[in-house]
Amino acid sequence: MTAIPAKVAGVAELVMVTPGASPEAMLAARLARVDRVFELGGAQAIAALAYGTAAVPRVDKIVGPGNAWVASAKRQVYGEVDIDSVAGPSEVLIVADDRARPAWIAADLLAQAEHDREACAVLVTTSEALAAAVAAEVAAQLATLPRRAIAEHAIDHHGAAVIVDSLDAAVAFANRFAPEHLELDVAEARAVAAQCTTAGAIFLGRWSSEAA
Repeated sequence: MTAIPAKVAGVAELVMVTPGASPEAMLAARLARVDRVFELGGAQAIAALAYGTAAVPRVDKIVGPGNAWVASAKRQVYGEVDIDSVAGPSEVLIVADDRARPAWIAADLLAQAEHDREACAVLVTTSEALAAAVAAEVAAQLATLPRRAIAEHAIDHHGAAVIVDSLDAAVAFANRFAPEHLELDVAEARAVAAQCTTAGAIFLGRWSSEAA
């Protein structure tokens, strides 16, 4: 999401910081042609990139998401370096019909919830059965999630399942909510997307999870 546009734009050296340098993250960095990776996160990572340290080089621009501390740090170093934007807590709203797969919906909700204790993960559906099945899947998947404490807090405080009477009502709710990420796990997702007017990014169909 951040490395490939930088490479396309001709950035000569790409430095990545991550608090969890998992094998998957390192492979993604390699495929995206990141030049250097540092296992470092939070406001301290932003400070290191903005001012440089004995190990971390000073950069010209800092991009990418983070928690409230990262957002505040990016705001404070803007001017010393360029940044993309100051973003709020991550959020996803998933509109799903009765054909959606509960395990997949739960995974998508948790993928957003594990970002930050203040992240928001909401399901809007016409199916009470789907809402109940997703709730059960969220509980089951939380049990083995490495970032369980963060995701559990986000789900408990900012998670919801909203049951509506129709797909039109679901779209109306989504337009009022105006989510950062809107997933449409419904039949004829492209046609439904044409009715969605206030979302940061729209992901069409069951194969377009926001995390991917």
